[in-house]
Amino acid sequence: MDFNEKEFILNKGFILGLILILFPIIDFMFGLNMSNTNYFLIFGLLWLVLYSYLIIKWTKIVASYYEFFPFKETFRTLFLISALAFGVLTVGKTLIWTVSFPEKYVEINEKRELGYFNLQKSVIDDAYQNGSFSDEQYDQQLEVIDVNKTLLEDKWNVIRSEGLGSTYFLQVLITVLFFISIYCAILALILQKKESIVKTN
Repeated sequence: MDFNEKEFILNKGFILGLILILFPIIDFMFGLNMSNTNYFLIFGLLWLVLYSYLIIKWTKIVASYYEFFPFKETFRTLFLISALAFGVLTVGKTLIWTVSFPEKYVEINEKRELGYFNLQKSVIDDAYQNGSFSDEQYDQQLEVIDVNKTLLEDKWNVIRSEGLGSTYFLQVLITVLFFISIYCAILALILQKKESIVKTN
């Protein structure tokens, strides 16, 4: 890897990381009152589309300087930009959530996770009213929800009392990078299949 390519990857990884930091900022500002649908659209669909578009675009730019850009080089570029970006994102999330507003992080995410139990209960209630569950089955389902809900509340109470910890998001980063490496490998295969020599205008 020559110096210019290194500099390009470092710059783009840093820029992508700064762009991704916008998402926890949005979560901080609007997360407490955000619906599950909006959360999925912003932090699922929009996040994935934006991230994928940028790393693919920048990888094509790197590839345009080579007559042949094999899978290994494609994957490396995709992953290095991503790893740098998620490193920057982790620093940003640590500063926002761990250092500055840990209580807000707990409040938002506890409410969000508890909301899934409310959604699950609503589905069970509808199924019960439609005759899909007997009284005994309905009570069993509600009991399971209550137990899991209590466990979730206990988890967040522990985090609330002990704090997130300085390495909380670093531990998350390790897991994220594992899945990102798989995703980058898939993208690299798609790029290689689509065009043997990647060029950009």
